[in-house]
Amino acid sequence: MHDRFSLKDIAAFVRVAELGSFKDAAFDLHLTPSALTQRLQKLEDAFGARLVERTTRFAALTAVGTAFLPSARRLLDQFDRSISDLEDVIAARGGHVTIASLISAATYVLPGALARFSAAHPEVRVRLLDDAEREIADYVRRGEAEFAIDMFASKPTEDPDLEHVAIARDPFVLACRPDHVAAGGGPIELEALADLPTVALGPRSGTSRLLSEHTPGRAATLNWRYEVQHLTTMIGFIEAGIGVGVIPRMALRALAGRELTYRPLATEELTRTIVMTTRRGASLSPSALRLKTFVLEEFRDGHTGAAIGQGRA
Repeated sequence: MHDRFSLKDIAAFVRVAELGSFKDAAFDLHLTPSALTQRLQKLEDAFGARLVERTTRFAALTAVGTAFLPSARRLLDQFDRSISDLEDVIAARGGHVTIASLISAATYVLPGALARFSAAHPEVRVRLLDDAEREIADYVRRGEAEFAIDMFASKPTEDPDLEHVAIARDPFVLACRPDHVAAGGGPIELEALADLPTVALGPRSGTSRLLSEHTPGRAATLNWRYEVQHLTTMIGFIEAGIGVGVIPRMALRALAGRELTYRPLATEELTRTIVMTTRRGASLSPSALRLKTFVLEEFRDGHTGAAIGQGRA
């Protein structure tokens, strides 16, 4: 039945009911009286009942019309709100955007990008899926996140479902206390850590897998003493002086104001590639496009490692 009338027909009925006059309603809607009558007739034909009693001087609602009027107003109001909400989303004035990110990027890079995004678009809500590296791509693949900040131990691989655009190179460094025997000096070989108590990240960490994949023999010689699952926990252990740890350069922001220092690693291959991941062929919402721009700018300007261009907007 609903395909036999439109919102314009409902709007015509509501205006007749509010003004109590076909002539006045037709003038208000910029319609001829006959065009208004046709719209109302379509609605009555669809319902199979009269909605308005017509006289030469006024229009009065029937019992059916009186019962339908509140619903008709709600339909029009809901439509107007939906259009307004959609316009807000298109103009990035409202709605929400969901992205996924490595925990390290979410902790040390995204706050700056989100602060500037929120200042520009205060009504847009952001949902962040901060998780371990091996979970990130699947959020985008399943459509749960519009884009993601992910990592690769080497050059991004081809994926039939996803597109990975390299945006930064993030080398690993050795973190320790300033009074630690390993503090000071230039680049340090990974083998030099063999005799030092080490705090390591668990197997869900991309850092852990990168160490194993690129330096399997040397990584096995590390004097692993503590295993933790989160980088922030690892940095707390290192600050307590119970060991040293290999962390991404991105996390150096966490060292500011803490009793910690760092040395670069001499092993050049211990560098991860930070990528922007999106679904192939998918269009980002206006809010996501704007947020993506802020994220790329943060990587470019935030001293998180060596930026690789600006990616693709």
